Amino acid sequence: MQNRNNNKLLSTRLFLALLLSMVMAWPAAAEYPDEDIRYVLHVSPGGSTDVLARKLAAGLQERLGVNVIVENRPGGKSAMQMAALTKSEPDGYTIGSVTASHISDFKQSSGRYDIDSVDWIARIVVDPYVIAINSDSPIGSLKELVAYTKQNPGQLKVAGFSNGSGGHVAWEIFAREAGIEAGDIKWIPYDSVKGAVTAVLGAHADVTVSNIGLVRAHVLSNDIRVLGIMADERAELLPDVPTFAEAGYDVDTSWQQFRGLIAPKGMPQELQQKLAADVKQVMETPEFKSYLTSAQMNYGFMTPDQFTLFAQKQGKATNQWLEELGLKK
Repeated sequence: MQNRNNNKLLSTRLFLALLLSMVMAWPAAAEYPDEDIRYVLHVSPGGSTDVLARKLAAGLQERLGVNVIVENRPGGKSAMQMAALTKSEPDGYTIGSVTASHISDFKQSSGRYDIDSVDWIARIVVDPYVIAINSDSPIGSLKELVAYTKQNPGQLKVAGFSNGSGGHVAWEIFAREAGIEAGDIKWIPYDSVKGAVTAVLGAHADVTVSNIGLVRAHVLSNDIRVLGIMADERAELLPDVPTFAEAGYDVDTSWQQFRGLIAPKGMPQELQQKLAADVKQVMETPEFKSYLTSAQMNYGFMTPDQFTLFAQKQGKATNQWLEELGLKK
């Protein structure tokens, strides 16, 4: 009888010890985050991705009660940023920006990084591409742009973000539909979309492939003119700009810029889900919604599972285009 009671007591103590260890372990996840979060970007300050990241960081900072410190690490086809991310602990305290151009960068990096090098936390927005020119240009439409390339082969300078980037592919999609050959234009890659826009403003390039948020201020100041938008409908902020289809070029409008959040590989699922939920909450605030409207970016939230599948599909499409452009290593 005594032994039976002792065994019950021992079992009870073991159960309580196990329960206590579980209770003590729970706050570690429940209290995340309890220190500053580092938000590493692959772009220079001032561009659309940078501004979006800073808006999101401000919202997360207010919601989470910790500093969210934005760190710009442009260069090397996202390699500078990726090096910082992949060397960091997957504990939720280092996160990074991601765009469509990352996937093409992965395909051109000789296997150094790929889609599986990071965890895909949340897609935030999708953003249609536009083709824009300096307002002093005599070119007044996409039709005239195409005619100019035919009449002046090799003379038109098209500025965009890096070789094989989402914007570069967007140009190629348009060029194929318009019958523009590779030798008809000079593609000039820049380290950021902002740099490409600046090149057009300074007349160092004739055309840029950009996004509405990055050119609209220059449209309002009459320094840049947008010839067409790669979307199914006209943009509210640029109601006079025709879609590519309206201009006579029926292209695949599913190819759009996207922006989201990634993290070092191996971040615990519960932390991924929590961070994604916090991002979604920030995106639903009036302040963030107002920003998206003013920047003409479309709400495009995806959970970690959804975003991972999306990235894999995007990777297949990007791979095909890079092979056609001769850019895959």
